[in-house]
Amino acid sequence: MNVVFLSPHFPHHYHMFCRQLKNAGTTVLGIADASYDQLEPDVRDALTEYYQVAKMDDYDALVRALGYFTHRYGKINRLDSLNEHWLGVEAALRDDFNIFGVRGDGIDAIRRKSHMKLKFEEAGVPVAAGRVVHSLEQARELLNEIGYPAVAKPDTGV
Repeated sequence: MNVVFLSPHFPHHYHMFCRQLKNAGTTVLGIADASYDQLEPDVRDALTEYYQVAKMDDYDALVRALGYFTHRYGKINRLDSLNEHWLGVEAALRDDFNIFGVRGDGIDAIRRKSHMKLKFEEAGVPVAAGRVVHSLEQARELLNEIGYPAVAKPDTGV
């Protein structure tokens, strides 16, 4: 099995996922913008191979990296980063390389809290009252409707 991790060095303790995959016999491949020498020894040791890109937000560079890994190791079976920032990029790469997992057409149900809420409601799971607001005035109107306590979160991100 071939697994690619985007930014396997971040956050620091997440390299343990790579370590355990390696221990299970998986080919663990890493892509990031840090130089190989900057990676902690534990991260380097957990990876079968590492591909450095100049910038992680350069989608074409990520495509080239996955193309290289595919040519060298065969089909990529999984792709992950364990980092919310890259969820959309992961989905697009899964689409482009036919990799199992969340694809572009399903990413909003994971990234956007308003879409998650709809999925929970469809499944009959109780959800907190609320909605997406785009201004302070809309937030005040919502608070007048639902009262306190209230929790405010961005629709995407943390």
